[in-house]
Amino acid sequence: MTSHSTPIVSIVIPNFNCLAYLPQCLQSIEQQTYTHYEILFVDDGSTDGSREYLTELSKTHPHISLILSERGGPGAARNLGVAQAKGEWIAFLDADDLWTHSKLAEQVAFMSEHPNCVLSFTNYEHINEANEFIIPCFQYWPEFQRHIESQSATTGYQMLNHATAMLFKENIVGTSSVMCRRDAYLQVQGFDCELPSASDWDLWLKLSEAGDVSFTNEIRMHYLMRQGSVSSNVPKRIEAMKTIAQRHVSFAQAQCSKAKRFVDERLMDAYCEYASQHKGYFHRTAKHVQTFITYPSVRRFKAMVKTAIIY
Repeated sequence: MTSHSTPIVSIVIPNFNCLAYLPQCLQSIEQQTYTHYEILFVDDGSTDGSREYLTELSKTHPHISLILSERGGPGAARNLGVAQAKGEWIAFLDADDLWTHSKLAEQVAFMSEHPNCVLSFTNYEHINEANEFIIPCFQYWPEFQRHIESQSATTGYQMLNHATAMLFKENIVGTSSVMCRRDAYLQVQGFDCELPSASDWDLWLKLSEAGDVSFTNEIRMHYLMRQGSVSSNVPKRIEAMKTIAQRHVSFAQAQCSKAKRFVDERLMDAYCEYASQHKGYFHRTAKHVQTFITYPSVRRFKAMVKTAIIY
Protein backbone atom coordinates (compact mmCIF):
# COMPACT_ATOMS: atom_id res chain seq x y z
CA MET A 1 0.00 0.00 0.00
CA THR A 2 1.09 3.60 -0.45
CA SER A 3 2.33 5.69 2.47
CA HIS A 4 -0.02 8.38 3.77
CA SER A 5 -0.20 10.11 7.14
CA THR A 6 -3.95 9.57 7.48
CA PRO A 7 -5.44 6.46 5.85
CA ILE A 8 -8.75 7.22 4.18
CA VAL A 9 -10.18 3.68 4.49
CA SER A 10 -9.96 1.61 7.65
CA ILE A 11 -10.51 -2.11 7.03
CA VAL A 12 -11.87 -3.78 10.17
CA ILE A 13 -11.58 -7.58 10.37
CA PRO A 14 -12.88 -9.56 13.37
CA ASN A 15 -11.14 -12.91 13.77
CA PHE A 16 -11.95 -15.98 15.80
CA ASN A 17 -10.04 -19.16 14.95
CA CYS A 18 -9.72 -18.40 11.23
CA LEU A 19 -5.99 -19.09 10.86
CA ALA A 20 -6.51 -21.23 7.75
CA TYR A 21 -8.27 -18.36 5.94
CA LEU A 22 -6.18 -15.36 7.00
CA PRO A 23 -3.48 -15.48 4.27
CA GLN A 24 -6.05 -15.56 1.47
CA CYS A 25 -8.13 -12.84 3.14
CA LEU A 26 -5.06 -10.61 3.43
CA GLN A 27 -4.08 -11.36 -0.16
CA SER A 28 -7.48 -10.15 -1.40
CA ILE A 29 -6.79 -6.83 0.36
CA GLU A 30 -3.26 -6.49 -0.96
CA GLN A 31 -4.54 -7.06 -4.51
CA GLN A 32 -6.90 -4.09 -4.31
CA THR A 33 -6.38 -1.41 -6.94
CA TYR A 34 -7.05 1.14 -4.19
CA THR A 35 -4.14 1.23 -1.74
CA HIS A 36 -4.83 4.11 0.65
CA TYR A 37 -5.91 2.00 3.63
CA GLU A 38 -5.07 0.61 7.05
CA ILE A 39 -6.03 -2.85 8.35
CA LEU A 40 -7.29 -3.43 11.88
CA PHE A 41 -7.55 -7.08 12.91
CA VAL A 42 -9.56 -7.63 16.08
CA ASP A 43 -8.78 -11.06 17.48
CA ASP A 44 -11.64 -12.25 19.65
CA GLY A 45 -9.89 -14.82 21.84
CA SER A 46 -8.60 -17.20 19.17
CA THR A 47 -7.05 -20.51 20.25
CA ASP A 48 -5.91 -21.88 16.86
CA GLY A 49 -2.68 -19.91 16.55
CA SER A 50 -4.18 -17.05 14.56
CA ARG A 51 -3.57 -14.56 17.39
CA GLU A 52 0.13 -15.39 17.29
CA TYR A 53 0.13 -15.23 13.48
CA LEU A 54 -1.46 -11.78 13.52
CA THR A 55 0.93 -10.58 16.23
CA GLU A 56 3.93 -11.39 14.03
CA LEU A 57 2.20 -9.93 10.97
CA SER A 58 1.58 -6.61 12.73
CA LYS A 59 5.29 -6.38 13.62
CA THR A 60 6.40 -6.52 9.99
CA HIS A 61 3.54 -4.62 8.32
CA PRO A 62 3.18 -1.04 9.62
CA HIS A 63 -0.29 -0.62 8.07
CA ILE A 64 -1.63 -3.62 10.05
CA SER A 65 -2.76 -3.22 13.66
CA LEU A 66 -3.87 -5.97 16.03
CA ILE A 67 -6.48 -5.36 18.71
CA LEU A 68 -7.12 -8.06 21.31
CA SER A 69 -10.53 -8.90 22.76
CA GLU A 70 -11.96 -11.89 24.60
CA ARG A 71 -15.05 -13.49 23.10
CA GLY A 72 -17.23 -10.42 22.86
CA GLY A 73 -18.61 -11.54 19.50
CA PRO A 74 -18.14 -10.08 16.01
CA GLY A 75 -20.27 -6.97 16.61
CA ALA A 76 -18.28 -5.95 19.67
CA ALA A 77 -15.04 -6.71 17.83
CA ARG A 78 -16.05 -4.44 14.96
CA ASN A 79 -16.98 -1.67 17.41
CA LEU A 80 -13.50 -1.95 18.95
CA GLY A 81 -11.90 -1.73 15.53
CA VAL A 82 -13.89 1.32 14.48
CA ALA A 83 -13.08 3.06 17.78
CA GLN A 84 -9.36 2.87 16.92
CA ALA A 85 -9.71 3.48 13.18
CA LYS A 86 -8.16 6.56 11.58
CA GLY A 87 -9.98 6.51 8.26
CA GLU A 88 -12.90 8.56 7.03
CA TRP A 89 -14.55 5.39 5.76
CA ILE A 90 -14.87 1.95 7.33
CA ALA A 91 -14.82 -1.25 5.26
CA PHE A 92 -15.76 -4.48 7.01
CA LEU A 93 -14.33 -7.85 6.01
CA ASP A 94 -14.75 -11.16 7.78
CA ALA A 95 -11.59 -13.24 8.07
CA ASP A 96 -12.94 -16.02 5.85
CA ASP A 97 -14.37 -13.78 3.10
CA LEU A 98 -12.67 -12.27 0.04
CA TRP A 99 -12.93 -9.11 -2.07
CA THR A 100 -12.54 -8.73 -5.81
CA HIS A 101 -9.70 -6.41 -6.78
CA SER A 102 -11.74 -3.26 -7.60
CA LYS A 103 -14.07 -3.39 -4.59
CA LEU A 104 -12.55 -0.59 -2.50
CA ALA A 105 -11.72 1.69 -5.44
CA GLU A 106 -15.28 1.69 -6.74
CA GLN A 107 -16.83 2.36 -3.34
CA VAL A 108 -14.41 5.15 -2.48
CA ALA A 109 -15.00 6.81 -5.86
CA PHE A 110 -18.78 6.76 -5.51
CA MET A 111 -18.91 7.79 -1.86
CA SER A 112 -16.41 10.60 -2.48
CA GLU A 113 -18.72 11.99 -5.14
CA HIS A 114 -21.78 11.62 -2.89
CA PRO A 115 -20.90 12.97 0.58
CA ASN A 116 -24.42 12.33 1.90
CA CYS A 117 -24.01 8.61 1.24
CA VAL A 118 -23.26 6.98 4.61
CA LEU A 119 -23.53 3.32 3.57
CA SER A 120 -22.76 1.36 0.41
CA PHE A 121 -22.86 -2.37 -0.25
CA THR A 122 -22.38 -4.81 -3.11
CA ASN A 123 -23.85 -7.99 -4.45
CA TYR A 124 -21.79 -11.02 -3.48
CA GLU A 125 -21.35 -14.67 -4.35
CA HIS A 126 -21.81 -17.54 -1.91
CA ILE A 127 -18.96 -20.03 -2.28
CA ASN A 128 -18.15 -23.34 -0.59
CA GLU A 129 -14.79 -24.51 0.76
CA ALA A 130 -13.93 -25.98 -2.65
CA ASN A 131 -14.19 -22.39 -3.98
CA GLU A 132 -17.25 -23.33 -6.03
CA PHE A 133 -19.87 -20.67 -6.70
CA ILE A 134 -23.35 -21.34 -5.30
CA ILE A 135 -25.61 -18.35 -5.90
CA PRO A 136 -25.39 -14.53 -5.86
CA CYS A 137 -26.91 -12.95 -2.75
CA PHE A 138 -29.45 -10.68 -4.41
CA GLN A 139 -31.13 -13.64 -6.11
CA TYR A 140 -32.25 -14.81 -2.66
CA TRP A 141 -34.41 -11.72 -2.16
CA PRO A 142 -37.39 -11.41 -4.53
CA GLU A 143 -38.46 -7.89 -3.54
CA PHE A 144 -34.97 -6.47 -4.00
CA GLN A 145 -34.53 -8.41 -7.24
CA ARG A 146 -37.70 -6.77 -8.57
CA HIS A 147 -36.31 -3.38 -7.54
CA ILE A 148 -33.09 -4.02 -9.46
CA GLU A 149 -35.00 -5.07 -12.57
CA SER A 150 -37.33 -2.07 -12.39
CA GLN A 151 -34.38 0.33 -12.11
CA SER A 152 -32.25 -1.48 -14.72
CA ALA A 153 -29.56 -1.55 -12.04
CA THR A 154 -27.17 -3.96 -13.70
CA THR A 155 -23.79 -2.23 -13.39
CA GLY A 156 -22.20 0.51 -11.32
CA TYR A 157 -23.33 2.09 -8.07
CA GLN A 158 -26.62 3.87 -7.64
CA MET A 159 -28.65 5.24 -4.77
CA LEU A 160 -31.15 2.94 -3.09
CA ASN A 161 -34.49 4.75 -3.10
CA HIS A 162 -36.60 4.41 0.07
CA ALA A 163 -33.58 2.71 1.62
CA THR A 164 -35.00 2.17 5.10
CA ALA A 165 -38.13 0.50 3.74
CA MET A 166 -36.12 -1.68 1.35
CA LEU A 167 -33.71 -2.81 4.07
CA PHE A 168 -36.59 -3.27 6.51
CA LYS A 169 -38.33 -5.64 4.09
CA GLU A 170 -35.26 -7.76 3.38
CA ASN A 171 -31.82 -7.80 5.01
CA ILE A 172 -29.91 -7.95 1.74
CA VAL A 173 -26.64 -6.47 3.01
CA GLY A 174 -23.58 -8.67 3.43
CA THR A 175 -21.35 -7.24 6.14
CA SER A 176 -18.14 -7.96 4.20
CA SER A 177 -19.48 -5.93 1.27
CA VAL A 178 -20.10 -2.78 3.34
CA MET A 179 -18.36 0.56 3.35
CA CYS A 180 -19.71 3.27 5.65
CA ARG A 181 -18.76 6.70 6.90
CA ARG A 182 -17.01 6.47 10.26
CA ASP A 183 -18.71 9.60 11.62
CA ALA A 184 -22.16 8.19 10.77
CA TYR A 185 -21.25 4.84 12.33
CA LEU A 186 -20.27 6.56 15.57
CA GLN A 187 -23.35 8.78 15.43
CA VAL A 188 -25.68 5.75 15.41
CA GLN A 189 -23.45 3.97 17.99
CA GLY A 190 -22.40 1.06 15.80
CA PHE A 191 -23.48 -2.51 16.41
CA ASP A 192 -25.91 -2.98 19.30
CA CYS A 193 -24.27 -5.83 21.20
CA GLU A 194 -27.27 -6.16 23.52
CA LEU A 195 -29.31 -7.66 20.69
CA PRO A 196 -29.28 -11.49 20.80
CA SER A 197 -29.08 -11.66 16.99
CA ALA A 198 -29.32 -9.60 13.78
CA SER A 199 -27.34 -6.58 15.04
CA ASP A 200 -26.10 -6.12 11.47
CA TRP A 201 -29.67 -5.59 10.21
CA ASP A 202 -30.26 -3.06 12.97
CA LEU A 203 -27.09 -1.14 12.05
CA TRP A 204 -27.95 -0.89 8.34
CA LEU A 205 -31.38 0.45 9.27
CA LYS A 206 -29.88 3.01 11.65
CA LEU A 207 -27.46 4.19 8.98
CA SER A 208 -30.24 4.39 6.37
CA GLU A 209 -32.09 6.76 8.69
CA ALA A 210 -28.95 8.91 9.06
CA GLY A 211 -28.15 9.41 5.36
CA ASP A 212 -28.20 8.01 1.83
CA VAL A 213 -27.51 4.39 0.91
CA SER A 214 -26.04 3.08 -2.35
CA PHE A 215 -25.44 -0.34 -3.85
CA THR A 216 -24.14 -2.17 -6.88
CA ASN A 217 -25.54 -5.32 -8.44
CA GLU A 218 -22.03 -6.37 -9.43
CA ILE A 219 -20.30 -9.14 -7.45
CA ARG A 220 -17.52 -7.59 -5.41
CA MET A 221 -17.23 -10.05 -2.51
CA HIS A 222 -17.09 -13.82 -2.03
CA TYR A 223 -18.85 -15.09 1.09
CA LEU A 224 -17.60 -18.45 2.35
CA MET A 225 -20.22 -20.90 3.57
CA ARG A 226 -18.21 -23.27 5.76
CA GLN A 227 -18.80 -25.96 8.30
CA GLY A 228 -18.43 -24.81 11.88
CA SER A 229 -19.30 -21.17 11.19
CA VAL A 230 -21.70 -19.30 13.48
CA SER A 231 -25.21 -20.72 13.11
CA SER A 232 -28.50 -19.03 13.77
CA ASN A 233 -30.41 -19.61 17.01
CA VAL A 234 -34.01 -19.30 15.85
CA PRO A 235 -35.60 -18.15 19.15
CA LYS A 236 -32.91 -15.48 19.55
CA ARG A 237 -33.40 -14.42 15.95
CA ILE A 238 -37.15 -14.07 16.49
CA GLU A 239 -36.61 -12.04 19.66
CA ALA A 240 -34.15 -9.73 17.90
CA MET A 241 -36.37 -9.29 14.83
CA LYS A 242 -39.26 -8.16 17.03
CA THR A 243 -37.07 -5.62 18.83
CA ILE A 244 -35.52 -4.27 15.63
CA ALA A 245 -38.86 -4.09 13.83
CA GLN A 246 -40.33 -2.08 16.69
CA ARG A 247 -37.40 0.37 16.55
CA HIS A 248 -37.60 1.06 12.83
CA VAL A 249 -41.16 0.32 11.69
CA SER A 250 -42.36 3.94 11.80
CA PHE A 251 -39.52 5.19 9.60
CA ALA A 252 -39.95 2.29 7.17
CA GLN A 253 -43.74 2.62 7.02
CA ALA A 254 -43.38 6.30 6.13
CA GLN A 255 -41.50 5.22 2.99
CA CYS A 256 -43.63 2.16 2.17
CA SER A 257 -47.00 1.39 3.73
CA LYS A 258 -46.48 -2.37 3.21
CA ALA A 259 -43.05 -2.54 4.89
CA LYS A 260 -44.34 -4.11 8.10
CA ARG A 261 -46.05 -6.90 6.18
CA PHE A 262 -42.71 -8.16 4.90
CA VAL A 263 -41.26 -8.36 8.41
CA ASP A 264 -44.39 -10.13 9.65
CA GLU A 265 -43.89 -12.68 6.86
CA ARG A 266 -40.26 -13.24 7.86
CA LEU A 267 -41.32 -13.72 11.48
CA MET A 268 -43.90 -16.30 10.43
CA ASP A 269 -41.23 -18.11 8.41
CA ALA A 270 -38.95 -18.11 11.45
CA TYR A 271 -41.71 -19.58 13.61
CA CYS A 272 -42.17 -22.29 10.95
CA GLU A 273 -38.44 -22.99 10.97
CA TYR A 274 -38.48 -23.37 14.74
CA ALA A 275 -41.56 -25.61 14.64
CA SER A 276 -39.94 -27.82 12.00
CA GLN A 277 -36.89 -28.28 14.23
CA HIS A 278 -38.49 -28.68 17.64
CA LYS A 279 -42.22 -29.43 17.46
CA GLY A 280 -44.30 -32.50 16.66
CA TYR A 281 -45.85 -33.32 13.30
CA PHE A 282 -49.27 -31.76 13.86
CA HIS A 283 -47.92 -28.55 15.41
CA ARG A 284 -45.37 -27.90 12.67
CA THR A 285 -47.86 -28.78 9.91
CA ALA A 286 -50.45 -26.42 11.41
CA LYS A 287 -47.86 -23.63 11.61
CA HIS A 288 -46.93 -24.05 7.93
CA VAL A 289 -50.61 -24.09 6.89
CA GLN A 290 -51.28 -20.94 8.93
CA THR A 291 -48.31 -19.17 7.35
CA PHE A 292 -49.33 -20.14 3.81
CA ILE A 293 -52.93 -19.01 4.33
CA THR A 294 -51.82 -15.69 5.83
CA TYR A 295 -49.00 -14.98 3.35
CA PRO A 296 -49.47 -17.23 0.29
CA SER A 297 -46.49 -17.85 -1.98
CA VAL A 298 -45.09 -20.70 -4.08
CA ARG A 299 -42.17 -21.13 -1.66
CA ARG A 300 -44.47 -21.41 1.36
CA PHE A 301 -46.78 -23.82 -0.47
CA LYS A 302 -43.82 -26.11 -1.18
CA ALA A 303 -42.71 -25.90 2.46
CA MET A 304 -46.24 -26.72 3.64
CA VAL A 305 -46.52 -29.76 1.35
CA LYS A 306 -43.06 -31.00 2.31
CA THR A 307 -43.92 -30.74 6.00
CA ALA A 308 -47.26 -32.50 5.52
CA ILE A 309 -45.81 -35.53 3.74
CA ILE A 310 -42.91 -36.06 6.18
CA TYR A 311 -44.47 -37.86 9.11
